[in-house]
Amino acid sequence: MVDRLDATVTGTGARVLRGVSLEIERGEAHGLVGESGAGKSMIGKAVIGLLPHSVRVEGGAIRFDGLDLLSMRPRDRRRLTGERIAVVPQDPLTALNPSRRVAGQITDRLTGILGRPRAKAESRALELLEEVAIRDPDRVMRAYPHELSGGMRQRVLIAAAFAAEPDLVIADEPTTALDATAQRRILRLIADMRERHGTALLFVTHDMGVVAKLCQTVSVMYRGMIVCRGTAEELFGGSGGHPYAEALIAATPRHDRPDAAPRPVPVEVVEALEAEIAAADDARGAA
Repeated sequence: MVDRLDATVTGTGARVLRGVSLEIERGEAHGLVGESGAGKSMIGKAVIGLLPHSVRVEGGAIRFDGLDLLSMRPRDRRRLTGERIAVVPQDPLTALNPSRRVAGQITDRLTGILGRPRAKAESRALELLEEVAIRDPDRVMRAYPHELSGGMRQRVLIAAAFAAEPDLVIADEPTTALDATAQRRILRLIADMRERHGTALLFVTHDMGVVAKLCQTVSVMYRGMIVCRGTAEELFGGSGGHPYAEALIAATPRHDRPDAAPRPVPVEVVEALEAEIAAADDARGAA
């Protein structure tokens, strides 16, 4: 659970997170959605302890299974997050080490985190590649990342993420670098792997359509602030809407209406959000 987390850019005072709170239950798929620059990825980076050096956490807590990650010693936190939290990043090519074969990039998690012997780790890595529907996993194990397609590289990252049976997987825009066909396959794969392993999922995206299909609960962000949260059914069924969330849904292109003109977020909705942010910042400054 992220509880009232605040973060700013050192030296500028620019806020990237404003009192952010969200909670993910075991096995739950939670969508974190908003426009580019809203601060979505910063939440994921804060959870795993990989915030940029220029960003400073000013307050709040990050609780995982009753432990506050922010108050832990760095060594203990790295071990906990390495064992129980995994990440599927945006760009599979830059996320994989170009100088190492795929096998080592999966087995390292099994030998280093779970302490499995190399032979058993390699056997499990093959099983994981089969689980993510990679054909000829023996060949892929011996391959370097540049020898694989974008979709295959992303499948390798998903296999590596689930290798240590984590309690939470953070998927940060994992289909951004893929074409539409590969995107659909990867999204189905993530959903299948989550259900099969019983893993909680924090899915970071700007795509409301993806959230509607993949997630059970949703938080909507604007400029470092969560403006609404609820179930996907409430958000997309119109029973628990917020003007900004409704505007994002309306702005999403629809395949059943290919000729419909884009619908930008209304100015009055943005102005209301900016006024809310200004009031919150003033209140914090006065305190």
